[in-house]
Amino acid sequence: MNNFIYSIPTTAYFGKGQISILGETIKSHGGSRVLLAYGGGSIKQNGIYETILQQFGRAGLAYVELSGIQPNPRVESVEEGIELYRNNGCDFILAVGGGSTLDACKAIAAGVKYDGPVNDLFVGEPGGATISEVAPLATILTMAGTGSEMDMGGVITVGADHKKKVIMHPLLNPLFSILDPEYTYTVPEYHSMAGVADILCHLMEQYFTPDVAAKVQDRMNEGVMKVVLEDAPKILANPQDYDARANIMWASSMALAGFQFLLGKPSFAFPLHGMGHELSSKYDMTHGVTLALLTPAWMRHTMSTAPAYLPIFARFARNVFDIREEDDAKAAEEGVKKLQAFYSAIKMPANLREAGVKEEDLNVMAEKAVENGKLGILTPLGKDEVLQILRAAF
Repeated sequence: MNNFIYSIPTTAYFGKGQISILGETIKSHGGSRVLLAYGGGSIKQNGIYETILQQFGRAGLAYVELSGIQPNPRVESVEEGIELYRNNGCDFILAVGGGSTLDACKAIAAGVKYDGPVNDLFVGEPGGATISEVAPLATILTMAGTGSEMDMGGVITVGADHKKKVIMHPLLNPLFSILDPEYTYTVPEYHSMAGVADILCHLMEQYFTPDVAAKVQDRMNEGVMKVVLEDAPKILANPQDYDARANIMWASSMALAGFQFLLGKPSFAFPLHGMGHELSSKYDMTHGVTLALLTPAWMRHTMSTAPAYLPIFARFARNVFDIREEDDAKAAEEGVKKLQAFYSAIKMPANLREAGVKEEDLNVMAEKAVENGKLGILTPLGKDEVLQILRAAF
C-alpha cells in the first residue's frame, strides 16, 4: 500500500432538524453577510428557504441571493456569484441544493479571492493559477449523488462547446454540511436514481484500479456499494422511506469523503467521468445518467483489452453481487449483467440511442474526451478506444 495523508476538514451535521445549528454555526466561523446560493427555486416550495431565513434572522445574519444555478452549472453563474459576493461585502457562502449548486459555489469561493478570471483556477488550464485562499463555504444538501458536500472538487461548464472543467483544492472542502435526508423526499424519481448511479460510479472508479494491498479501502467500498444496491429500490417503492434516503445520502457523502477509497492506491483517474462529461456537454444530459450508460461498456472493454485485471472484476462480482462462479472471466461477465439489471431496475436508459444520442456525434465526443490526454488506469483510452466504448454503449 502506498503512503497517504488523510484529512476530512468538513463537519457533517446529519439527520432530521440539523438545520437548527445553521445561523449560529455560520457566526462561529466569522460569517455576518452571507451569499445564499441555490438553483431553480424548489427550496421555496419545500420550506427549506423559509427555515434558512429564520435561522439568519435569529443569528442576525445579513444575506444576498444568487438563484437559478443550472444543472451542469455554467461559469456565468460562477462569475455572477463572484460579483454579488464582492459588491455586497459578503464574508460567507451558503450553497443549498445538489451537486451543481455546491460545485458552482466552490468555484465562487475560490474566485472571490483571486484577482484574475476564475477560468484560470480550473485544473489543467494553460498558465493556470494556484488556489491559495478561498471564502468560507457551507452546504445544505437537497439531493444525494455528487458527494460535493464532503469533498474538495467541483465541475463547471465553460464556453460555447459546454466543456467541463474541474476545480479542485483541499481548501474547497466545505467547513460544514447539513445533511437532512428528509430534504431529499421531494426530489423527482429520475434525479434521485441518477444520483444513485453517480454514487455507484464514484465507488466503482475507486475500486477498479491496479490491485494493491489496500484491502481495508476495497472491503469498505464493497460494503457501501451493497447498501446502494439494496436501498435505491426502496426509494423507488417509497420516496419517503427515511432510512433508505438516509443510507443513500450518507453513501453519497462517504463515496468521496477525502477520496478515502483511493487511499494507498496508485492513481486518480475516473475515466468514466471523463467520457460522461462529453455526453453532458453535448446533450446537457444528467451526469449520473451518463455514467450508467457508459459503465457496462467500459467494463467489458477493459476486461477484454486488459485481461490481467479480470480478477478485480471477478472479485467485484462475487463480493458485491454474490456471484458464485469460479471462473474469473465468467464471474466478471455475470457481474456486468447484474449491474445492467440494477440500472434497468432504477429506470436508467438502456443505451445511448434510447437516451437521445445521435450516432453521428460519437466521433466528435470521443475526440473531445481525450483532448487533454488519454483516459484510463487499467487500460489507456485514446480516441479510438473511447469511440469503441461509445459505440458499444450506443
